[in-house]
Order: sequence, then C-alpha cells, then structure tokens
Amino acid sequence: MKNDKVEKTTTLTFKLWIYFVSFAISIFIVLWFMQVILLQSYYSSMKKNEVIRLANQIEENYDSDNIKDIMDNIAYKNASSIFLMDLTGEVKYSTYTNISPNPNRSFIITEVTGVVDKILNAPSHKISYTFKEDKYKAELFLYGKLLNDKNTCLVMVTSIDPIDATTSILKNQLIYVTIIALLFSSIISIFMSKRISKPITNITKNARKLALGNYDVKFEKAGYTEIDELADTLNFTTSELSKTDKIRKELIANVSHDLRTPLTMIKAYSEMIRDLSGDNKKKREEHLQVIIDETDRLTRLVNDMMDLSKIESGLAILTKDIFNYSEMVQKIVDSFKEVYANKNCEFKLDIPKELYVNADKTKIERVLYNLISNAINHSGENGENKVIKIKITTYSKNIKTEVIDNGIGIKKEDLAHIWDRYYKANKNYKRSDSGGSGLGLSIVKEILIAHKSNYGVKSKENEGANFWFDLDRANKPKTITEKEKTKLKNDEKKE
Repeated sequence: MKNDKVEKTTTLTFKLWIYFVSFAISIFIVLWFMQVILLQSYYSSMKKNEVIRLANQIEENYDSDNIKDIMDNIAYKNASSIFLMDLTGEVKYSTYTNISPNPNRSFIITEVTGVVDKILNAPSHKISYTFKEDKYKAELFLYGKLLNDKNTCLVMVTSIDPIDATTSILKNQLIYVTIIALLFSSIISIFMSKRISKPITNITKNARKLALGNYDVKFEKAGYTEIDELADTLNFTTSELSKTDKIRKELIANVSHDLRTPLTMIKAYSEMIRDLSGDNKKKREEHLQVIIDETDRLTRLVNDMMDLSKIESGLAILTKDIFNYSEMVQKIVDSFKEVYANKNCEFKLDIPKELYVNADKTKIERVLYNLISNAINHSGENGENKVIKIKITTYSKNIKTEVIDNGIGIKKEDLAHIWDRYYKANKNYKRSDSGGSGLGLSIVKEILIAHKSNYGVKSKENEGANFWFDLDRANKPKTITEKEKTKLKNDEKKE
C-alpha cells in the first residue's frame, strides 16, 4: 500500500496539479505583498505626487476669478488643507472658514506658522516634508512653494496614511478572492492535468501491449505537437518491429529448412553406404559425392551467416587500397566462364581497359561474386540462354557498376525487401538447386553500406533485373622502381 501511494503522488496528473496550484499561490503572495505590505509606501508616494500636481494646477489658475472655488474643491476632494500666505506669513486665504480655530486641526495651523520663512530660504523656493501628529497618530505631508507673482506662498497639507476602512476592505476582498481563485485553479488544474496526461497514459498502455509482442496496437494522437510526434515515432516503430518479426519468422523457417534438408540427406546417404553400397565402388562414390555436396552447402550457409553477422556488428574491418578494378572484374568473369562454359551462359562486358578504385578489394570481390551468382541463378528460367551483362560507367569522382540479367525480373512489391536477409520472393521455401544460402544480397548490402556506397536495383516483371552500386574512383598509383625500393629499405633500416 505504501508503494502504491508513492507511485500515485509521482504521476503526471498530480505533478501538473501541484504546478498549477503553486503558480496560483505564488501570484496571490505577490498580490498580498503589493496590496497590503507595500500599500503604505505606495499610497504615500502617490499622495505626495498628487499634492505637487494639484499645487501646480492652483498656480496655473491663480489669476482666475474662481481660484477660491478651485481651491475649496481640491481641498474637499483630496482631504487637504490649502493656504495662501503673503511674505510676512499672514494667511490671505485658507480652506478653513475664516481660519477659525479648530481644536481637532490646530496642529496644522501650528505647523504652517513659520513655513513662509522656510520657503523663502529654500534654494528653489520649494519645500516638502512629512511630519507626525502624536495625538491622532497621523502622518502628514506638507508642500510649499513661492508662486509666480513672487508675493504669495502656497502651502498644502494632507494626510498620507491610508484610510483604515479602505485597507480593511482591500484585505477582506483579497481573502475572498484568494479562496475563490485557489478553488477555481485547483479544479481547472485537475481538469487540464487529466486532459494532458490521458494520451500519455494511453500511449503507456499500448506500449506495454507492444512489449508483449502485440504489433496491432495503434498509438493515437492528442493534438499536442510533442505527443503527436511521439505517437508517430511509436507507430513507425511498431510497423518496423512487425516487419522485423515477420522476417525473423521467415528467416527461422528458411534456415531450419536449409539446415534440416542437407542433414537429412547426409544421414540418408550415409545409411545407404552402410547398408547398400558399401561394397559397390560406383554407387558408394556417387553417395559420397552427395554427402560432400550437402556438406559444402551447409558450410556455405554457415560461413555466409557468420560473415553477415561480422559485417553487421562492425567486426569486419575495411582495408581500403587502390587497385585496378577493371582487371579484378575481368578475372571474376573469366572464372565464371570456365564454370559455365557448357551451360548456355553468355557473359557480356562493357568495362574500361584500366580503371582504379579505392576500396577493400577482398570484400568488393565478394560483392561482384554474389551479384553475378545471383544473376546466373535467376536467368534463363524459361529455357532461354543465360545472358549476364556487366557494365561500368565512369564519372569524375566515382564509378557505377551494373550487373544485368535476362531473368523473370522482380515484382514491384518485392523490390523493397530484396536486400533483406533470407528474403524469398516466391515465399514457398523451396530448396534452391543453385546452392545459394539466401544471404548473398544481404552481404552485398552490408559491404556497400560499410563503403558508404550508393546501391540499388531496377527491375520489372519478365524484363530481367539490374543491380548497381557506386565506388570511389582513384588515380593510378605511382610505380616504384627497384632503385626506389632499395632506398626505402635502407631508410627503414636506418630508422
């Protein structure tokens, strides 16, 4: 139960809810800090700026006939006391009616007395400061300046303490707003987190099915770019795994068939030698030859599988060198001509007399051997003569080699899989009389990939096939004379 609880608290839904609620709380912390803790300083600063602005407004309208009405209106709306005083300190006009003594506001009159001297002594004839009244525990702001007529001083006094009722209302409102907002943010965060996490949960469920070998699962998109890309990637992975599993099954069926058949024949002919032909030399040799042929078939299959495994795993290291490619192609074709001299097989060459490439000679020989063998095995299947054409086209930086046959061709749906290991277009797992292992084209592909060469096949049904690949072209290596060889040997001995 404890583990289940821990797992639940670490789900995406829970984390998204925490993030949303934390964000809302942080916003309200800032709001409370601004509206309650900083309210005093903000209100005071705003009030001071407002007093200075109103004083400038009175100065602008000083010569108007209704200046007193303007002053009374400003004083009333801003809870301020305004005085016009001459240079001797005598009050010419005040928002107090007849400047009658007011016991509740007497401290303002006391503060204003003598302020004219301060204004006249100030560098810019302007003063501003705050003072406190102990009895009412109030903080007030006084602003004074000499007006443009140079004979009158304007003095304004106003409280810069926030009104208690206003502060109390703000606090109460913030409490209600905070509770309501947190409630809504919790509900919205739960809804959004479930909506966001649902497609991920579905993908996880389907991924578990995929891990169990169910390749029919479909990963659905959710309308979010990241999740859609993940779904596309997983759908592509599912498709590729399905193909791989299908090829694996075909591979097992083919390998088991091609291993079982020669082993069965070896056993059968061995028993025949033991029971029937042991004393008959002619029959015994025929039976032994069958055993040898089937053993050779097994050896080729195992060697091809080992070679392909080495190349795919990177254990087979390329040893590149510059060599005469035309000469190598000619030798390989000549060896095939000797084997198929009396088997209605014709070879046509269209190659330069001398052409050099930079590649692993041994592995490229394997490529050519496999492609030519493949062309021979699939040519002349309708009783026609086998015609194999090898063509080399040169370019500035590379060459293109083509092996063309006159066989039945390759169906369009099989072209994409022709390079797969042990892929058979006929799908009947029929024993091949050619002795091939079914891995030849896969080996060709891996060798060419290791050379970073382009390769491919062009074919139409009943029109033969054209297998091609590229190699890096190279200049003819410089011939070293005997004198130069001797010098190199002497230099090596000195070193």
